[in-house]
Amino acid sequence: MGDEELAHLKTLYDELWRDARTMIKDLNRSVTMIFLFGVVMLAMAIIEFGTAIRMYSKIAEGSTSVLNYIYFAAPSLGVVVSLAAGVMMLRYYFQLKNRYTKVIELEKTLGD
Repeated sequence: MGDEELAHLKTLYDELWRDARTMIKDLNRSVTMIFLFGVVMLAMAIIEFGTAIRMYSKIAEGSTSVLNYIYFAAPSLGVVVSLAAGVMMLRYYFQLKNRYTKVIELEKTLGD
């Protein structure tokens, strides 16, 4: 490694050192936002499931409206997508939380 590369790395490390507290807080907030996104997606899946059931009952009662079929198909697909996204985000949240436990604890001990 040349002197120029070392100087560049030192500049980078100095910048990271100055911004460490802010970076820890941002990391913690980002991990929390991933959790909230996962919970919201699971809630959306429940709402979409209810909508799909309501539309299915209209179709079962004999409705032939094309819109009812569309309103049944769209939330049905939404249930699958929202459920998958919610589970994936919660899984990712727990992975990040376990990976950065020490950093998150450090953020709690830091004052403003």
